[in-house]
Amino acid sequence: SDEKEGEETTAKPKPGEDTRERRERPEEAARPGWERRTPTDDRRKRREDSEPRLFMACDDNQDVQDPPEVVDKSGMFPIGRSARARSLLCPDIMLMTYQLMTHLCNVCCTEKGQATLSLGMDLNLDWMTLDDFQKHLNGEDEILSGPPLSPSELRDAVKSGDYMAVKLALNSKEDYNLDQEDISGMSLSMLAAAGGQDDILRLLIKKGVRVNGRQKNGTTALMHAAEKNFLTTVAILLEAGSYVNAQTQGGETALMKACKRGNADVVRLLLEYGADCNILSKHKNTAMYFAKLSNNLVVCDLIKDHINMLSSVAEDTIRAYFESRLVLLEPVFPLACHRLCEGPDFSMEFGFKSQPQPEGSGILLFIFHANFLNEITARLCGPCSVHAVVLNDKFQLPIFLDSHFIYSFSPVPGINKLFIRLTEAPTAKVTHTVIHTHTHTLL
Repeated sequence: SDEKEGEETTAKPKPGEDTRERRERPEEAARPGWERRTPTDDRRKRREDSEPRLFMACDDNQDVQDPPEVVDKSGMFPIGRSARARSLLCPDIMLMTYQLMTHLCNVCCTEKGQATLSLGMDLNLDWMTLDDFQKHLNGEDEILSGPPLSPSELRDAVKSGDYMAVKLALNSKEDYNLDQEDISGMSLSMLAAAGGQDDILRLLIKKGVRVNGRQKNGTTALMHAAEKNFLTTVAILLEAGSYVNAQTQGGETALMKACKRGNADVVRLLLEYGADCNILSKHKNTAMYFAKLSNNLVVCDLIKDHINMLSSVAEDTIRAYFESRLVLLEPVFPLACHRLCEGPDFSMEFGFKSQPQPEGSGILLFIFHANFLNEITARLCGPCSVHAVVLNDKFQLPIFLDSHFIYSFSPVPGINKLFIRLTEAPTAKVTHTVIHTHTHTLL
């Protein structure tokens, strides 16, 4: 019996050691034998715990609690949240959120086991600051060069979205024709725009590529991007000076193509840059017709509200100029818009039906200078870019000798041809000319 007691004493751990062991392995002690973790489970648990988690900003005094980890149906790792999260949207937080979310979704491990980020191209970055990101957007992050590509290889690289191949080629000493076209007239800028390749498009624009080239059917790079709903691509092209009111051989504009596809955000951006809602296609259809074809009520409302806003601003500007001594009766043709950066000449055709006019009434042509960004504003005074107005090959005279905003207007029954010569302003981005004509009565 003494020997058995000695064996039991030897096998029985000390109270202090038992407590320490249970504290080091609390889960293992509480689990039944058949549920205990294997070494493989422990390694998997440590790897999952090492994954970065995204925490929303919260009060410093609040305790942060992790919710139970549940893997969603998409297989994404869970995102830890604070107990009382706030939505603090400052640039630094937004940038951090983007980087962490990218890290969660696009983590790749090198041979050394170091996590790096993949930004959709052949760039491996441990971290990216705001300054580095801006340099990347400007194509100034690295001055790299490599063996030159043939014109066909460069074209294939642009089409496939091979950013690094395009960048190495453009930084080489090879003199490329960046406006090269295929049989249909598709240029490099059109290929990048049609594929939504924003980084490549920025590189091409920086190297001087033309953004207003046309295919044989009249399609432009802006039309390709607008039709495929590439919002950022549309913004890049507009900032680079793309003509927003250019038309194909069928008379369609970028706005019509965006309306046809129901791309509301692209429609809104094009309207802010002076897209004309009342341009007629070859079959006499406006942007509203294509918006209705898409069955998108948001797009229809955007077009309708924009036309109503333009008409309201124009009529209020006229009344303010004449101090309510002029009564507007009805427009002769719908409002037309022209961006000064798209050329010095504006022309259009319109139909006119002669009707009996009240005594003391007449027709005037109003040419506004307008700004569409943020809030639509218009003026009929100050510096004027109008040089001449020609209707059916006859010069129209300004009402006031010191101002060329308001002209006498004498259309004939049937089809009339209007031509306006403006001051050339290729760098103007927000100044537009709004052409409006009204029958009126003086009080």
